[in-house]
Amino acid sequence: MGAFLKTLFGDARNVAVVTVLLAMEVVLVRVGHGGEAILVVPAATLAGVTWLALR
Repeated sequence: MGAFLKTLFGDARNVAVVTVLLAMEVVLVRVGHGGEAILVVPAATLAGVTWLALR
């Protein structure tokens, strides 16, 4: 069961990156900056992937 959960969710760092990205997207849309989100989210995603790759 542990291997299944690790495959499904990854480790805590992966979950943290996805959680931060989703929270950032929700905040941007809630405050009315949905148009800027299309520029900010890809850059933040690349930053998260870079952070994961450098471990």
